[in-house]
This record gives sequence, C-alpha cells and structure tokens, in this order.
Amino acid sequence: MTDLRQSLIKSEFSHLKVVAEKWELPFDAPDARQGLDLLVDSLFASQKLAELDNILTVDEVQALVWLDDRDGRDVWDHFARQFGEIREVGAGKLDRERPDLAPISAAEGLWYRALIARGFFESESGLLEFAYIPDDIRELALPLLNPERKEPSEGTFLCRVAVPKETEERQLTSIFILDHVCTILAGLRMGQDPVEHLPGVTDPERSFYQMLLVLADLLDGKLSTLPEKLRQYYDLTESEALVKLWKAWLVSETHHDLTMVDGIQVEGVPELDPIPVRERLIAPLKDLDPQVWWSMESFVSQLKERSPDFLRSAGEYEAMFIKDEESGAFLTGFSSWDTVEGELIRYILTGPLHWLGLIDLAGPAEDNRPLAFRLGKLFQDFIGGDAPDLPTEKPDPIQIRSKGEIRVTMDVAHKVRYQIARFCEWGSYKADAYYYFITPASLTRAEKQGLKVSHLLSLLKNHTKAIPPNVMAALERWYKQGIQASISQKTIMRLGSPAVLKALKKSPAERYILEQLGPTVVIIKEGSEEKIAQALVELGFFVGIEDQTGSQT
Repeated sequence: MTDLRQSLIKSEFSHLKVVAEKWELPFDAPDARQGLDLLVDSLFASQKLAELDNILTVDEVQALVWLDDRDGRDVWDHFARQFGEIREVGAGKLDRERPDLAPISAAEGLWYRALIARGFFESESGLLEFAYIPDDIRELALPLLNPERKEPSEGTFLCRVAVPKETEERQLTSIFILDHVCTILAGLRMGQDPVEHLPGVTDPERSFYQMLLVLADLLDGKLSTLPEKLRQYYDLTESEALVKLWKAWLVSETHHDLTMVDGIQVEGVPELDPIPVRERLIAPLKDLDPQVWWSMESFVSQLKERSPDFLRSAGEYEAMFIKDEESGAFLTGFSSWDTVEGELIRYILTGPLHWLGLIDLAGPAEDNRPLAFRLGKLFQDFIGGDAPDLPTEKPDPIQIRSKGEIRVTMDVAHKVRYQIARFCEWGSYKADAYYYFITPASLTRAEKQGLKVSHLLSLLKNHTKAIPPNVMAALERWYKQGIQASISQKTIMRLGSPAVLKALKKSPAERYILEQLGPTVVIIKEGSEEKIAQALVELGFFVGIEDQTGSQT
C-alpha cells in the first residue's frame, strides 16, 4: 500500500498546513516539500495517534475501523456512500472557507487529519480509486483503535438461511434445458414456431434459450439453424452438451444479461465487459453450503454491502442509459441500485442459473416470486470445471400406434427426438411425453429438406420395440411409390342433363369448370358458384345452391 509521506507527497502547502493545525502541531515550513517532512515527523513523534479514540468523533472511529477490517482500504465510491463525501476545494478556497472546521461527513473529518487518503490501485475489476489508511498510520494506531480487527480471510460472505415459509413451494433443478433446446432446434429447422411445444416455458426463458443457441453457434443471428454445427452438437453426450451451453453463456463477451432484466430498458450496447460481472455474482455463491436453502433478499443485500459496484462504478451510475420501462425515467445514481443491480442479481439466480440446472428455487405457497435458493450438484461440477456426472439410464423406446401417432418420452435420446420431430406433424405435450404424427405432408416436407423415408424407417426400427404392420407397409410404399391416396375438399356441381352441361361448356362460364367426373357432374372453382348460377339462368336454367346444412337457395 502507501505510507503517509507517499499519500501526501502531491498535496498543496495549504492542505499540509490545515492537517498540521488539526493535529495542533507546529508548522513553520517555507514550502510544501519541507512542510511534508515536518508534518510527518511531528505527527509520529507525538502521542496523538495513540489517542484517536479520544480525538475523533464516533462516526470517524467507525469509518476507520470499517476500513481497517477490509485490509485498510475499500473502493472510494463504496466508502463514500457509507461515510460521506469530501468537498472538492482548491488551495485558495481552502484558505477562505476552511471546510475542515465544520466537516460535512466522517470521511471529510478524517481527510483533513490525513488519516485516510485516495489513490488508484489494481483490483479484480481493473484500476479503481480506493479510500485507504496510510500503512504506517494503520500499523501504529489501528491496533489500539480496533483491537478485534477482522482479518480478510475471515470476511466470508454472509447470507441468511431461509425460513421455512420461504421454501414451501420448490422448483428443483433439472436438465430440461436439453429437452427445450431440442424442441427449439427442431422447430426452427422445420421453419415453424416451437412456442406451443415448450410446456411451462415463459417468454423470458424462451428468449434466453434462443440467445444461448446463438452464443453456442447452433443458430445464426437470424435464428436459422446451422446444420453442420447441429450434427456436431448431437454427437455430444448429455454431460458435454450441458457444459457447452453453460460455457456459451458464462464466457460470452457479447451478451449482456442486463438487457434481459424485466422492467428496465438499456439504450444501446452497455460499455462494459459482461464476463467479470457474471464472475462477481457467481463468486460469493461458492462460499454457501449447498445443503442449505438461502434467503435471496439477504444475498442481494450482502452484495449491495460488500460489492455494490460489480456492474456500475463511479461515473457509470450516470453514464449508462438505463430506463424504467413503465415510467420512462432514467435510472441513474446509486439510488437506482435496487432497480438495476438488485434486479440483475435476481434475474441471474432465477433465470440463467436456474434454467441451466444449477440452482433450486423456492417461495411461499401463496406467492410465485422465489424468495430462497439452494445450490444444485451441477453448480459444484461446473464451478469446479468438471463435466457433470449424470446418471446413466437406458433410453426409453419410441412408442408408435397403428394410426401413425408417435409417443416420445423425455427419456428418449434428444438426437432421436430431434430427427423424429423433423419427419412429423407435431401434436401436444402431455404426461411428460411429446406426440408426433406421420402424414403425407410431413413426409413431403422432410424430403424437401433432404431427409429420406428410409432414414425414418431405420430410426423407428432401432428405437421402438415394434412398428405396427400397417405403418411399416405405408412407409415402405411411400418409399417406393410416394402418396397412395389423396383426400381433399372440392366444390361439386350436378346438372339435370348432359344437354345442360353441353350448353354451359359453350358459355364464358366454361372457364370455371376444373374437371368432369361424369356426364352430369363436374368440379368447379371454389367461389365461382354465383357466376355459374348467373350464366345458367341466362341460358334458361334455374340453379339451386346447397349450403353446409343441405338447404337450398
């Protein structure tokens, strides 16, 4: 750190003079250089540093002890929020106004006694300005003022254990993210919206998954699938796939979680590195017992107390353009911390860390908002840099019925479900299973994407206990001959005699006839009924038009 002499070496003569006066020390130096030597020597030669408890105010003592417990220093903005600001004054204003005679804060009182100083030091967040106690003063005076000094190693992250009411309704971790990713990838690959087939997935959660797939290089920026990357992804084990998704989020330099927080709007791209922000939020979790449910509000409060500037610091509280979505007001200054930083912490806990399967959530039975959390096993694995050790279970077989319905449980391999989904129309999700239907339209669509029915037959043979004979026969016929029958709705017109049809064909209305099915029956263009009826009346024939109930007009 820095001693008193180094801390004051750039001080104005007037400032040194004020410090000497505050300590009631002689000061007859002709200039700042000699004044610094005189001040430092006189202060340490006196007994005044041993009497701080009697000289300082209660708030000033508290501020020194607070810094001392933090290894003698803390980020300036954090310290100033706790113990007040120091008015900026030049040499002339200092002589005229003498702010030292009526300090506005504990920090200002200590400043004019040179018991604290300001300086820039390297930190985990880069170069930051700190408030600090000069080393020699801390070594001499603080053991007397703070005999029960807390060593930095003892400053473990404190968090309140959740009370039983906060854990009544529990949302336990799972690896459902792999199922949801499979659904999204298959839907987008087929050009259809997968939203209806994501059971229980909220809009923010779906947005996170889509963003995650872009970060994992499985989708491009327009949410189009990248086929070669998908093939590589589905060659991974479930454990490897989870690690890939986790790392895609954790080390992304382009995705800012702040932009996903509900209720606020970030204008432009935040000028900050999102990786250290995530690291600073995750680091305190490592100190928590994974067997215990912890209070979420207490965790947020501890971060506000111990590391408030994990996102914004110093001038960034004013420089970042963040709006309240409801009011449109800009969220600036430290007073906006709960709305910005506080909500970001809650989002990380209840969003990415929960969706990725790392954190359990809980809350009161009558309230949906999570108030407690617990670390899951995946958290320990991921933080330790290990691939999770997932239980190895034999995948469920596919179930297929004679009407072409396929039932795929969540325990069927994701690669298999992804391929099945691309061959079929999608049914509903119910009872922990996905339902699909083989139809001519779905097979035609699959073929247009380069998929072969022979591949579907192979999938079904390898992953189901038995294929109904009629389904097997229909697929084999399709493979050899294509569609065997077509069902469609057409508008049919029956005429009273062949002569009427002959007359109609000679009229301009002939263009509405699509196909003749017999001597008095034709298929006509949909919507042409009135025009044909008018033409027949002009030819001398009345026409009756049946509606869907069978009545005529």
